[in-house]
Amino acid sequence: MKNNVPTILSPGSRPRLYKCRFAARKRYISTTPLRPTSLPPPAPSSGFAHLSNRALISIHGQDAAHYLQGLTTANIKTSPSSSSSQSGFYSAFLNAQGRVLHDVFVYPSHHAAELRGESHGEPSFLIDVDKAHADTLRAHLKRYKLRAKIRFRVVDSGERDVWATWGGDDGAVGNTANIGSQDVGCTDTRAPDMGQRVITYAGGKPTISSGEETPVESYDIRRILKGVPQGQSEILSGEALPQESNIDYMGGIDFRKGCYVGQELTIRTHHTGVVRKRILPVQLYSIEDEKPPDTLQYNPQSLFELPLGVQNISRVNTRGRSAGKWLTGVGNIGLALCRLETMTDVRLTEEGSQWSPEHEFKMSWHSEGDEERQLKIKAFVPDWHRNRPTVRDMHRQPND
Repeated sequence: MKNNVPTILSPGSRPRLYKCRFAARKRYISTTPLRPTSLPPPAPSSGFAHLSNRALISIHGQDAAHYLQGLTTANIKTSPSSSSSQSGFYSAFLNAQGRVLHDVFVYPSHHAAELRGESHGEPSFLIDVDKAHADTLRAHLKRYKLRAKIRFRVVDSGERDVWATWGGDDGAVGNTANIGSQDVGCTDTRAPDMGQRVITYAGGKPTISSGEETPVESYDIRRILKGVPQGQSEILSGEALPQESNIDYMGGIDFRKGCYVGQELTIRTHHTGVVRKRILPVQLYSIEDEKPPDTLQYNPQSLFELPLGVQNISRVNTRGRSAGKWLTGVGNIGLALCRLETMTDVRLTEEGSQWSPEHEFKMSWHSEGDEERQLKIKAFVPDWHRNRPTVRDMHRQPND
């Protein structure tokens, strides 16, 4: 029988063997897509979009409000009379280490229990979550159920649809004109002029006085330009911190509520007042371009080849620690987790920052053919970030 045990290689041949194995592994794990042949158009100033990438979880029972109060970052009114009158709101589920598991919208609604003729005399909620992670959230809810008198399930796609509406008077903060009597929804307060979230019965559409139906991809362009991350491809599950993901800025955290899973680190970070990284909108430009863009603008003609998944961002012609992480994008725009004092002019402490207007940044990755790809990247701080009071300002005494 032939001996298949390999012979011992000489020291000089080992590097070639290891290099070959490593190169093959790099080709195997490459995450680079093909170069796009076309891009979605920008969203109109007024319109609505079916968010087919979102799913719903129905939860109801006499303990539903108290149960969610102990799991989510937003404050939920637990008395039966107040919970039924509370409008929908943005929130998040965290793990015990204070990392984001899911960013969600929560809608108090008696309609949640009516979907299958279930009893509707109890507190009921619909949870709007990333569709790819709906089963994961359901498992998280089940983990903490214990003896709570609640029932929950993932709503079938043929029962309800999730929509976003924006523009005109219908999108004004506090305006609920697009939400019909049989629908559920709320004002989307994550950023100025985000409009509304509306949940209709399957096949229905939100009522809107003007505008046109728009693909979800165009809605995502509008959302990215405003610097609003959404879903677990942008807010990485089990890794992202709520403040770094702007969940505090987007109104998803009540820092005055009682204990909930993940609260300790979240509160401590809030009171230190220093969040050194945040998700920001970014614009891509060619590595050959000498001048970075002055304004953030989507160009549907920019057919850049983009990487799939997270990529490190570094300074051009400089070695050092990562300046940030690329998360997702379309065309020449995207979202990235950026070190504020490195990639922007934001100053967090009196020590000064490392930023300079002459600094440029890039991301590098390998294509399917193991060729290196590079794009320059510039971060933009939205006005709604800059106009927010700091933690120090909020706690400052009137005579200080």
